[in-house]
Amino acid sequence: MDLKDIEKTVLALDEYPVEKWNPKLCEGVEFFINGEAEWFYNGSKINRKKMVQLFSKLLKWEEGKYYVVTPVEKIPVTIEKEAFLMIDYKKEGADYYFQTNTEEWVKLSQENALSVETVNDQPYPKIKLKEHICGLIKPKCLL
Repeated sequence: MDLKDIEKTVLALDEYPVEKWNPKLCEGVEFFINGEAEWFYNGSKINRKKMVQLFSKLLKWEEGKYYVVTPVEKIPVTIEKEAFLMIDYKKEGADYYFQTNTEEWVKLSQENALSVETVNDQPYPKIKLKEHICGLIKPKCLL
């Protein structure tokens, strides 16, 4: 399956209820998200921002692994750090909003909670976006 076929299938949908979809595993292809939240398909970088935005909406955690799912197939995803980067923030009243690298704004809340772990003796701040899917806060975002 190539990216154009996947794009056609997904763009025909009005919504993306990935938690309800349980398609067959597509063998021999994979997505990779590097430490800068850049997406790759079978080793080639996906440069089209709209494609990355689309595939990011199809990301699902299932049985300890990540997948991009459509109604007809699921493709494994390997993630180096986190699936998203938080690249900007703003404060509106008492609320804080963080922007992902896919240009979505997320309100900091109990559902989208901030946590800070220690990785290699360094702070590792991230925001939960969905179950097992987080956005790593870039240090320059906090300045």
